Amino acid sequence: MADYFIGDIQGCFNGLQHALAEIGYCGGKDTLWLTGDLVARGENSLATIAFIIKNDSHIRTVLGNHDLHLLSVANQVKSANPKDKLQDLLSSPNIVKICDWLRHQPLLLELPDGSGFMSHAGLPPNWSIGDANIFAKEIHKQLIHKDYVSFLKSMYSNKPDFWQPDLSVSEQLVYAVNGLTRMRYCTKEGKLDLSYKEAPNTLSPDSKLVPWFEFQADRFNDTKWVFGHWASLMGQSVNPNIIPLDTGYVWGNYLTVLNWQTKQTFKIMAERSP
Repeated sequence: MADYFIGDIQGCFNGLQHALAEIGYCGGKDTLWLTGDLVARGENSLATIAFIIKNDSHIRTVLGNHDLHLLSVANQVKSANPKDKLQDLLSSPNIVKICDWLRHQPLLLELPDGSGFMSHAGLPPNWSIGDANIFAKEIHKQLIHKDYVSFLKSMYSNKPDFWQPDLSVSEQLVYAVNGLTRMRYCTKEGKLDLSYKEAPNTLSPDSKLVPWFEFQADRFNDTKWVFGHWASLMGQSVNPNIIPLDTGYVWGNYLTVLNWQTKQTFKIMAERSP
C-alpha cells in the first residue's frame, strides 16, 4: 500500500492516466492525494473529475482556487474564463452532481502519518495550525450548506490582506479562502500579496515580499506542509518540511508524483492533446 501525492492536474486527464501507469498505481490498495486545481486549463476537465469521483474511495483531495471558481461559474456567480476550457464540463448533464461532490471536499487534510498537512496554497501568515483547522472546517461548513451559493458570492475579494482576530466573520472567511487557495507571497509584515506569481529568485533585492513559508518559518520546524498552486517554484524548496508539488504540467513542464512512504519523486512528461 502506498500514498501517492500529485501536484495540480488542471484537467490534464491524459497526463494523469500516463502518470498512474508509470508509477504502477494500484487503485485497489494505493491512495492518491491531490493538491487541488483538479480542473481548468487542461484538455479534458470532464474526464478528469469523472475519474476522480468514480474512484473517490481511494482518492483524497483539497480544493484549489480553480475548483472553487468552477463552483462559482456553474452557479452563475462568476463568468467563465475561456482559458479554462470548461465548456464540456459545464454542459455535462452531471454538472449538478459534480458540483455537489466538489463542494463536499475539504480545504485542509492531515498527512497520512500525522506529520503535517496539505492545502492548495499554504498556511497564511499569523496563523497557527489550529487556526488553519478551524477556518478550513468553517469554509467546508459553508460549502456544504444548501445555500452555499451565498458564500460563493461573498468570497471574492483581495481584502482583508492582513490577519487580525477582530475581523468580522465574513472578512475572516475571505482571508481564509485566499490564504488556503490563492496565496503565494506575503509582505515582510505579513500582508497577503495575491498578484506576484514568479519564483522567489526573481524578486529584486529591495522587494518587500517573501514566500508565505518563509514568514514565521519556525511554524514548519516540526510540521510538514504539502501544497500545489505555485508552478514557478518547480518543486524546489530549501526546507525539507515544505513540499511544493505543482510543477506546471499544464504549461508544458512535468507532473510531479511523490511516494509518501519511500519519498521517491517521479517527474513525468506525458503525451497530451494540443
